[in-house]
Amino acid sequence: MTMDDYIVSEDFSTSRLDRWIRKNFPGISQGEIEVALRKGKITVNNNKVKSNYRINTKDIISISSKLRLADFKNKKIYNKSSKDQIASMLIYSDDELLVLNKPHGLAVQGGSKIRKHIDGLLQSSFKNIEPRLVHRLDKDTSGVLLVALNRKIADFLSYSFREKKINKYYWAITTGNFTKKRGLIDKKIKKKNSNSYHSALTEYTNYMNINNKMNFMIYKPVTGRNHQIRIHSKELGIPILGDKRYGNNILKGEKLHLHSRSIEFYHPNGKKMYFEAKLPPHMEEKWKQYKLPYDINL
Repeated sequence: MTMDDYIVSEDFSTSRLDRWIRKNFPGISQGEIEVALRKGKITVNNNKVKSNYRINTKDIISISSKLRLADFKNKKIYNKSSKDQIASMLIYSDDELLVLNKPHGLAVQGGSKIRKHIDGLLQSSFKNIEPRLVHRLDKDTSGVLLVALNRKIADFLSYSFREKKINKYYWAITTGNFTKKRGLIDKKIKKKNSNSYHSALTEYTNYMNINNKMNFMIYKPVTGRNHQIRIHSKELGIPILGDKRYGNNILKGEKLHLHSRSIEFYHPNGKKMYFEAKLPPHMEEKWKQYKLPYDINL
C-alpha cells in the first residue's frame, strides 16, 4: 500500500486528527476516516490512532494514495463560474503556481458556517489539476495569496515559508496616536485550544501619521501565526481600523483595513518574483481621502 506523508504545521498543533483530515481532504467523509484509521490507511508517525487523537507540530500523517485520490475525485466538480471568479482575482499564473488578490470578506478555507471559500473555488476551477494552498489570510484580510498547482511546488513553497525565504508586506490603517517609526514586536501568541504559546515576531514601520487618531502602518511578519498582525498591532496600542475582534471600536462600521500588499520570493525555476495586490475598495477610499502614497520606499 503506497502512502503519502504530510507534516503537521504549527497551526494544527493539539488539533484532533479528524479535524486536520477534514480541513485538508474535504472529499473524505467522517465514516471513511474511521474505516481508514482502523485499516491503517491513515497513520500518525507510522502508528494506528483514533480519530480523536491530538496531533502535534511535525507529526507525520500518512494517508493511502488511493484514499487521497478518492478525495480528489469526490470534491472535483468543475464549475466555469468558479473559474471566472478565480480569474478575476488573478495577478499571475504559470504551469506551477498562481498569485491571487483575495477580496475582503472571502474565506480561504471552509468551515461549519462557511460555504463559499477560495479553496472550494480553486478545486472546482480545474479539471485535471489539484491546486494547493501554501499559506492563508484571514477572511477579512485582503491581498496576495500564493497557490501551488502540484504537490512538488507546494512542498517547495511551504519549505520557503518555513525557512523565512518569502517576504510579505502588509499595509494597514491603525487607530490611536503612535510616534515610534520602526521596531520589532516580539510577543508570543496563545495556541488555539491550548495553554501553550507560539513565538511570534513582526517588523513594523510607521510610514505616516495620518492625523492624531490614525496611522498608515506597514507590517512584515517574520513568523506566520494566526491573527498575528492584528494581535501585535493591538499590542502596540494601535489596533487596526475595523478590527471587530482586537479593535477599540473607534469609527464604528468600518471594514478591516489590513491588506497583504506585496510578496517577494524565488520561483522553483530560480527566478526572483515580486508581486503587488491592488487595495480593496474600502481601503482605496481612505487612500484617496487622505492622499496616501502608493510608491513606498522602506
